[in-house]
Amino acid sequence: MMKTSFPLLDNLFKYLIVVILGLSFYLFFIALFNRSLADYDLWGYLSFGRVFWEDGFFPYKDVFAYTPAKPLWVYHEWLTGVVFFGLIKCLGPAGLQLLRYILAILTIYLIYSIAVKRGGSIFYALIILIPSMLLISFGYVPVRAQIFTFFFFILTLYILESSKETGDGTILGWLPLIQIVWCNFHGGFVAGLGLIFLYALGEGLERKKIAVSYIKWGIIASFATLINPYGVKYWTYTIQAISMPRPEITEWYSVATALKFNVHIYPVFLFLIMSLMILFGLIVRRKKNITELLVIAVVIYLGSAHIRHGVLLGLVFGAYMPVYLSEYAAAHEWNVKRRSFMRLHRFLPVFFSVLLISTYFYFYPVKQITFIPGFRFVVSSDHYPTNAIRWMKTNNIKGNILPHFEWGEYLIWSCYPDCLVAMDGRYETVYKENVHKEYFDFLYGRDKWDVFLAKYPHDIVLLRAGTKTHALMLNEKDWHIVYYDPISVVFMKNLMPYKSPPGKRSL
Repeated sequence: MMKTSFPLLDNLFKYLIVVILGLSFYLFFIALFNRSLADYDLWGYLSFGRVFWEDGFFPYKDVFAYTPAKPLWVYHEWLTGVVFFGLIKCLGPAGLQLLRYILAILTIYLIYSIAVKRGGSIFYALIILIPSMLLISFGYVPVRAQIFTFFFFILTLYILESSKETGDGTILGWLPLIQIVWCNFHGGFVAGLGLIFLYALGEGLERKKIAVSYIKWGIIASFATLINPYGVKYWTYTIQAISMPRPEITEWYSVATALKFNVHIYPVFLFLIMSLMILFGLIVRRKKNITELLVIAVVIYLGSAHIRHGVLLGLVFGAYMPVYLSEYAAAHEWNVKRRSFMRLHRFLPVFFSVLLISTYFYFYPVKQITFIPGFRFVVSSDHYPTNAIRWMKTNNIKGNILPHFEWGEYLIWSCYPDCLVAMDGRYETVYKENVHKEYFDFLYGRDKWDVFLAKYPHDIVLLRAGTKTHALMLNEKDWHIVYYDPISVVFMKNLMPYKSPPGKRSL
């Protein structure tokens, strides 16, 4: 840092640098996390919370569907729904957005704290936060139960690293308490248990005594997850859900599948680049660490298998990578001092970060610059069938709705109890396997697509306009269009007494 002969100016210069850095990170945070379009899963959380708070009972059996459901509805995000609805009721959408911002800030702070605790310089800890924030921002779209998993995952990593650094296992006593809360917010608690046992395995292979403490508290934390409304059956569901393929949902695509179908290109690109970087940093590091190798290998595998898990690499990358860069820079400092020009080893990560930021905003341009984070939700008619639902309510249309998949939970929130749904985003937690297989055959117009249409007592079909199934439904003599707009189309059976609105019938 530049110094002058005036101490007061030196201090002012330091404060100016801090202010500039702070403002830059603030604006960067706003640009990445200021998202207002409501996520499709949000409505499922809120619907559960509404039943819990307003109807006064815990729905162990599904109440929103009319197709065959499992005898027990294991809702691994039940506490998320209870908290979210309570916040909506008391504070409105601002309450949920505020919760998201707070958890995101705490998560980023813990990433930075782990990096510094492990010996990374402040400079590299801050620089590496940039790609880390870029990748994890894809998990905040805008409010989902995953925000709890990201926070508890990095909190678990902080506790494990603190214990590893000091050799004291006392702090590990927090892990069971974290698991009790985490497992009731989101099924991602399994990632926390996996992290504990990876540390136990790694430290055990390096013959460190702390491994015994990791194993002991890992076992206790595992049993602590049984403190949930479903008991052992929660684990039965969790094991099934982990191994269950979800080929219809793009965020569950593997990296190879995403590249093949050209979806989520930037997060996949970012994941691959960061994977190569952290592996290279680990390989060239003089002091090898089995634990870190295990953790990095597992999060890369998980992110490769399902791109939604790439966020875990973002968390680990921000925590681990700064110490690799700091150690490399220190080892080559003697060579740098021989040069009379700028220290390139510091500018390369800066250049890399600027490149990633530029690429990000190329793919996701900011429509308007804002200095204040948003505290509302947008239910856009470009993404939701808001006009169709408004028309249905105006015409007092009630009954069983066969919906487009992403709209199912929004219908639960908007139309229950007047309408029930055939399928929604909770599908593996509620519906039997044969039901959602038949449903997706219908939705994508596959062979025997009409089996689902004929098998269950549908009164209304609400589809995204212009789809293959929309075209197929036009040939069904028992169904006719009663509403149509550029986003959605509503079919009803001929025997229903409703008339189509003027100007909405023709295609």
